[in-house]
Amino acid sequence: MLTQKQLKKFISRRHPEYEAMLPQWRFMEQTYEGGRGWFDDNIFRYHKEGDKEYPDRVKRAYRFNHTREVVDLVNKYIFRPKIVRDVANAPDIVNQFWANTGRGNGLPIDTFMRYASLKSSVLGRVYVVVDNNMPKTMALISRAEEKRLGARVYAYVVSPVDVLDMGFNDHDEFEWILLHETFRDDDDPFTSSGDLRSRYRLWTRTEWRLFEVQKNRLGKEIVVEVDNGINPTGVVPVLAHDHIDGIDNLYVAPSLIGDIAYLDRAVANYLSNLDAIIQDQTFSQLAMPAQGILPGDDAYNKLLEVGTKRIFIYDGENGAKPFFLSPDPRQAELIVTVIKQIINEIYHTVGMAGERTKQDNAVGIDNSSGVAKAYDFERINALLTSKAASLARLEHGMLRLVGRWNGINVDDDDFTPEKWVRYPETFDVRGLADEFDIALNLSMLNAPMGVKREQMQILVDKIFPKLKKDLREKLSVEIQNWDDAPEMPASGIEKLSEETT
Repeated sequence: MLTQKQLKKFISRRHPEYEAMLPQWRFMEQTYEGGRGWFDDNIFRYHKEGDKEYPDRVKRAYRFNHTREVVDLVNKYIFRPKIVRDVANAPDIVNQFWANTGRGNGLPIDTFMRYASLKSSVLGRVYVVVDNNMPKTMALISRAEEKRLGARVYAYVVSPVDVLDMGFNDHDEFEWILLHETFRDDDDPFTSSGDLRSRYRLWTRTEWRLFEVQKNRLGKEIVVEVDNGINPTGVVPVLAHDHIDGIDNLYVAPSLIGDIAYLDRAVANYLSNLDAIIQDQTFSQLAMPAQGILPGDDAYNKLLEVGTKRIFIYDGENGAKPFFLSPDPRQAELIVTVIKQIINEIYHTVGMAGERTKQDNAVGIDNSSGVAKAYDFERINALLTSKAASLARLEHGMLRLVGRWNGINVDDDDFTPEKWVRYPETFDVRGLADEFDIALNLSMLNAPMGVKREQMQILVDKIFPKLKKDLREKLSVEIQNWDDAPEMPASGIEKLSEETT
């Protein structure tokens, strides 16, 4: 039996990099989400700014959310090609999971994966828990009984902010993991308090336990175990999902917006400074000789603070006249130039310079060379390919956990998620017409048969993206055994070439 001291120490555990990463996770989430509250923490006060001018400037602050734009564009590109799921050959339990993946909200698998992809782009690494809604007292029941009770396996995404600590074995597999959950007391609309409470869920390879901080009769906080159950899967049913594939850090992974969010904040601050310049340019500051104000007057006392009021006083001993003082307009031009350059860097970083028009950035895509465009494409293609591989790894792992929750030996050769789910391996922009044109040119050039076979395989994949597994294999065999067609007469080739031209 654990003591209160041990339990309090347990729920206070944090993994080695948690405290260092927590501010950055929260900043990246807030920058993506946006909203008026973001400006209060991220619009900085510049020197010599008065106590009234700064809050007024924050109220006027505005931004275009480039962070959200980049994340949403990458997500759009990832899911533009069709993800092939072999519904015909996959087991019923897999099809049921695909149809209703989310926890309590009925999200299909495609929507769930889009959400997981988006969250990993923002935070770098998120965690996906695969659980079931069976009562813990009914571990073994028939399929008919499961259907009657609405029993199913579901998944949900956990932010790294709520993943407090974990332990690993020698193979870097989870031995246990501690998750933070938020629970609201809302069972009864009249008697419930409606308070939000923190709970702590511990998953191990054999069980799960749920703890909550409560107050005893003396008003002292104590840690109470409110629920527990058996974990029949034999593994910790939690998967770490990274923004890109191939990260070997056990605790954190780089985010898509790790640098972009800070550039985006800089743009928002420069826009706010530009707004201040425009305000001062529109409502110029009156400058007048101090000799026109007598000491002891109320006006004199109010105008002593230089730079924070609407009138600037100076020594007018030589008979200088009052005039209106406004900022140098060249300052605004400098800020606009810097803003354009930073925005260009935001999109260029991930190979999205083409998303900015010639008017939007300083060196727009319309001015860039074909080589620069090719490098941009290679950059975004590499990013999307790595991200697709990470998503495929996540979905395969989820399906294996679905099998484990249903008592299936997932190490059996018949349970192969890799054959049921295929994510794109490249994100080229060539359409079907381009592929036909390439195939025609290869034929006219009398290219080697191996090259033609590869091109024909690409054509088949684009013409029939959802082809069943057995038919795809049959066509692949036919393509490999394909002999070149009889040569076309020279006149026919010339005619075909003219028509193509």
